[in-house]
Amino acid sequence: MATISTVDNALDSLGRIPAELGQGTGPMDFKGVLYWGWHAVALLSHHRLRPARETFDHWFWDFLEAGEPAFDVERDALWEEKKRLSLIEILDILSSEELPILKPEFFQGWQDRTTRCRTLRKQVTAVIGTSVGQAQRDQLVLLLAAYHRLLRLPSTVELESSSLRAALPALFDLTEALIDRDHDHSAPLLEAVAVCRQALLTA
Repeated sequence: MATISTVDNALDSLGRIPAELGQGTGPMDFKGVLYWGWHAVALLSHHRLRPARETFDHWFWDFLEAGEPAFDVERDALWEEKKRLSLIEILDILSSEELPILKPEFFQGWQDRTTRCRTLRKQVTAVIGTSVGQAQRDQLVLLLAAYHRLLRLPSTVELESSSLRAALPALFDLTEALIDRDHDHSAPLLEAVAVCRQALLTA
């Protein structure tokens, strides 16, 4: 039986992106890039934040639960994205403190939402070492919207591929920022991101 760590999973996802970039330059050709890119972001975000769980306010702790590593068909088939950080929530808490809130309903509690958001963003920035600025966030929101329309929402969509291609470096920048350079696993992850960047240049 194989044990797949969060880092192994993220590295595998990043490794699939160059081949996806070689498929073509239409909107559908970027579908796999968006899928594996955002998947890596979700994995690396949780990987970086979970060890610092107890440094955050208590209301945030449940979102960083590791879950059971054992595979359980009945439990895992019924799994839904509850008490786990969604991609928009990840992007929100990784944003610079002064930026507008992307998902106000996430920051419910006894404090006002702006205060709660800014406090959490400060804590996250202290762990990660950086935050997402306005220009990068605009690009990431575009890519997240395309991800939702192509992979999550069962409906027709009109997309411009050139805007997706132009925004992809922002996703690679975010992935790179989430890599913990103090650990041995950082080298293969950083190399995988570099290969993704090169593949985009030649696509």
